[in-house]
Amino acid sequence: MIAVFAAAKAVAIAALLAGIHFNFTPLHPWNQLVYTDSTAGSWLAFINWDGQHYLKLAINGYPVPADPSAAFHPLFPALIALGMLLGLNPIAAGLVVVTVCSALVFVLLARLIPHDEKGPSSLWLLACFPTAFYLSVVYAEALFLAALLGLFWSLRAPERAGYALMCAALLPLARGQGFWLIFPIVVAWIFKSVDRRSLAAASAGWVLGVALYFGFFQWRYGDPFAGFAAQQAFVFRNAIENLVDLPRFVDFLLKPPARFLDTVNSGLDKLMIAVSVLALALGIRRSPDLFVAATWACLALLPALMGEGGSYARHALAAWACFALAAGPALKPGLKWAILVPGFALQVCLAFYFGGNRWVG
Repeated sequence: MIAVFAAAKAVAIAALLAGIHFNFTPLHPWNQLVYTDSTAGSWLAFINWDGQHYLKLAINGYPVPADPSAAFHPLFPALIALGMLLGLNPIAAGLVVVTVCSALVFVLLARLIPHDEKGPSSLWLLACFPTAFYLSVVYAEALFLAALLGLFWSLRAPERAGYALMCAALLPLARGQGFWLIFPIVVAWIFKSVDRRSLAAASAGWVLGVALYFGFFQWRYGDPFAGFAAQQAFVFRNAIENLVDLPRFVDFLLKPPARFLDTVNSGLDKLMIAVSVLALALGIRRSPDLFVAATWACLALLPALMGEGGSYARHALAAWACFALAAGPALKPGLKWAILVPGFALQVCLAFYFGGNRWVG
């Protein structure tokens, strides 16, 4: 596990730093909310795009009146702010939180997969995903994924009910996908696929997390839905009604992208939708339980259907973690290598662009 974690960090960090030194663009100055290349230096490679929003929230709190930064969920900036209280500068605090959470991701996945798995380990499958470098930048992906895998691990034994409550509560506070946990919870209650005590704890935790999210925005803005309203400032056109508009989704998939890397109608996002859906179709039957399967389906399908695929390649990392857990151990070594090599190659390319202050997702 340590070797995989170290290698994944080395690949991501090297590509990010190469990006800022050899591929940097001064464009997108509006994106540099609290740091510029002159104030952050090489550290800018780790805080581009959403990272600047999280740091802005950690340093200054949620703005009144709300602006686009209020769209981001509060747990990650709160942890960065805690690191600042302990004496770290904001970027260092963010990277410490991300490093600890990403280490937990690999520790928990190692506990969830069989110990007698034939190599290469399914840990490599997670590490090689094209957007796995987001586990090494100041984004909430590592936090969300650690809480998700922690929930999967907690639900395997009734004596871990307390952990199940905590992890389920953290998910809605970390990312919007945490709200979707309601679907696997309902499925698990209907089909009795999880120990009742653990499932009750996870259910209570999810309700607590959702209540804390809305309560925070009610306290800050006098409107529990202020965070949702702030999300409308972004360009991805996500909407609940899009979930049942399949002709719109098909039209989006077939529409040729203007560029492979773009904010909307991105070729990368279309590619990752295809990969994610194919992985779901081929691997879901190997899911260790119905809760994991339902969570996986939500993480793979809902962000693809809700809008124009904006940032899907990044969101697909959580769905891919479910694939690595469920289907990875059963894959033949040759097939794993066939995934690892192009996966790492594309990840290096994307991290190189991200480090250079260019949009990736």
